[in-house]
Amino acid sequence: MRVAHLHFMVTADGLRTLVTHIFVAGDPQLERGDSVFGVKDSLIKEFVEQPPGTPTPDGRHIGDRNWARCEFDIVLAPERI
Repeated sequence: MRVAHLHFMVTADGLRTLVTHIFVAGDPQLERGDSVFGVKDSLIKEFVEQPPGTPTPDGRHIGDRNWARCEFDIVLAPERI
């Protein structure tokens, strides 16, 4: 079984494209150190479960189910350094 993670590709005009991922803190696979690739501590993030009926950050209602939120910063480098 693989470690729980999310992939991102972020682009913006004039900035370098960033492809990265974050890992879910507390995942048993992560705790065992079963990751194939090195996992930086800065990429391990807490996900906070939200109760049913809680609107998403953009105001949507997703029905009668739980969801989780995670906050982190993404910083893009200039295209030319």
